[in-house]
Amino acid sequence: MRRGPALLAGLATGATLSLLGLVGCAEPPEVPSLEQVQAERSLTMTAAWVRAAAATEDYIERDWPEAEYPPLRFERWVDEQSAIPETLACMEGILERPAGTVSANGIVSLFPRPEDEPTWQLPVAQLRCQVALIPWTGLYPFGGPVEQEWVRHQLTVALPACARRWGAELVVADLDRAVDASIFPTSASRELAATQSVWLAAELRGADAVTEACIRAQCPDPGRMLAQLGPAEIRSIDVGPTGSGGVP
Repeated sequence: MRRGPALLAGLATGATLSLLGLVGCAEPPEVPSLEQVQAERSLTMTAAWVRAAAATEDYIERDWPEAEYPPLRFERWVDEQSAIPETLACMEGILERPAGTVSANGIVSLFPRPEDEPTWQLPVAQLRCQVALIPWTGLYPFGGPVEQEWVRHQLTVALPACARRWGAELVVADLDRAVDASIFPTSASRELAATQSVWLAAELRGADAVTEACIRAQCPDPGRMLAQLGPAEIRSIDVGPTGSGGVP
């Protein structure tokens, strides 16, 4: 008995569905979220802090083995402009005495050490405060795998879709350069503040000046979004004589 085309097509479709049911369909790769980018940055900064604290601990142990102090611990990020006076205030809290002054140019002049104060106490206090209060500059070397993938999705999917809603086309001649422009702040000159924006390496096609301004204002710039994340969380870890360092 000769089978018709419709029957053969039905059998083929059924076989295909059966095969898919056996092997399963691969899920599309998950697009990282901005929260996952933040988590990756937190791990990066925590690991960097642990390395810095361990090096500080080694330095103290080598130069002042008699020093007595609690484990080194990160307390908070501080504004870059106020880092010096805040560090000095931290030292004064440890020493329980005035530690020095800061000039208008940011030069620190430390007061002489009292005769009854151990020689290690001032330098160790300074080192403790330097690892406890970290200046935030926004120029830390992020750009881990999760962040790279998030930016690439923004540049190849999210931002082009937003531009199309305005009747324009996003043109990215060099994707790697656009990714770097979104992650790493750059300066055009010493007089200009560092800029972190995809628009340093991308342009719009089919948009007049007004439309382009609207797209830049309304469509999410991954560089600006990353810059707005602010300081990464440094997890609370003790490093020192009675503490142990390590990234959980």
